[in-house]
Amino acid sequence: MLVKRISALGPFNGICGIQRGGGTLAIKLSHMLDMVLVDGGVNSKTLVVDDVADTGSMLHPFKERGATLLTIFYKPWSKIEPHIWLRKTESFVYFPWENTPYPIRQISPSP
Repeated sequence: MLVKRISALGPFNGICGIQRGGGTLAIKLSHMLDMVLVDGGVNSKTLVVDDVADTGSMLHPFKERGATLLTIFYKPWSKIEPHIWLRKTESFVYFPWENTPYPIRQISPSP
């Protein structure tokens, strides 16, 4: 479903992941869509991805360049609504790639 939504807005010249949360998503989508990862030169033909649109401040510079914006989560108070988002939430979201207070597993030293 996500790939179809992205394809409907394309074609794109590349995909840019906003660091840090968008990096993992950008890599996965670049493989799924056979798109090149770009680190600069973002324009109106670039897909920019991030994990969450919370305040919108990280997305703002890319919106000004006319890029298509995609996030996993969108918070209603964000100043920028992405073109594509998967879930709307008002809760704090912990992602497995973050250093969170809720570790995926505890690692204890060997006896």
